[in-house]
Amino acid sequence: MAKISIITVNYNSSDDTINLITSLDEVTSIDYELIIIDNGSSKQQYDILKQSKQLDKSYIKFLRSDINLGFGGGNMLGVNISSKESNYYFFLNNDIILLNDVVGILHKYMEQNSSAGLIAPQMFDKNKNFSTTFRNFPNVTECYLGKSINRLFSLKKIYNNKIAHKEAIDVEIVSGACMFFRKTVFDSIGGFDDYFFLYCEEEDLSKRCSNFGYSVALVPEAKLIHLSGGSTKRNFLIEREFVIAYFYLVSKHYDVVRAFLLKLQLTMRFLRKWKKDLIFKQLFLFCLKNNKSKFSLRNIQNEIKV
Repeated sequence: MAKISIITVNYNSSDDTINLITSLDEVTSIDYELIIIDNGSSKQQYDILKQSKQLDKSYIKFLRSDINLGFGGGNMLGVNISSKESNYYFFLNNDIILLNDVVGILHKYMEQNSSAGLIAPQMFDKNKNFSTTFRNFPNVTECYLGKSINRLFSLKKIYNNKIAHKEAIDVEIVSGACMFFRKTVFDSIGGFDDYFFLYCEEEDLSKRCSNFGYSVALVPEAKLIHLSGGSTKRNFLIEREFVIAYFYLVSKHYDVVRAFLLKLQLTMRFLRKWKKDLIFKQLFLFCLKNNKSKFSLRNIQNEIKV
């Protein structure tokens, strides 16, 4: 039987991780190993998780990093200690509750569709309302002319991500909260790019998977709840991290002209909102800076909890 390595990262959210273990136990029909990476949590949160009886299972591996490696770095640490026998990696946020046999359903889809490299289940919010699970990769046409025009001129079918789909569909980007990867594809594209600390990892991975010749798909038969996403107070440092990641993302995947246009569109968006609050003003000014990477949270971890 194919082995599946489920990898989740814990950062000061041990209760969520414990609940995830329980949820996986209750609904999963297929063998798997669960790798939990504590990503530099506080001692109190680390102790809660380490002392939990839920960790006392033969199929669970638990490893602590003394520093916050970021989303990609934490997951790559999990990859490094995963079983060599694994055929699939399932990168799963710890604030997730499974509604059905997600792991078994996704595994079956992969086994039956050899062209698939990366797939994801359908997400719902904490109230079990439909939640967007996929989207398009940033492109100049959509950013400047809108989704309708982009859909009109696209060479491939673009699905509406605001409605529920009954059948599996090929998409451009799946949510980073629940990414089920074919191991050979993940290894071939080099895994997570550790430049990304907090944002745009799923855009980068999905794009590289497609570039490698494999499809990215939503498999709506598999369903789960993603608990995060509630309203939170805005934070400049967090939103600045998105700008850092986004500018790098478009430079990585586009030529100079298209990358410039996409960066310009984001910069002007902040300018138009200049008067709404101080953060938009700060973000606009930050877009004009050079060498943005030196401002990443990776370098100032002691200043904020991510």
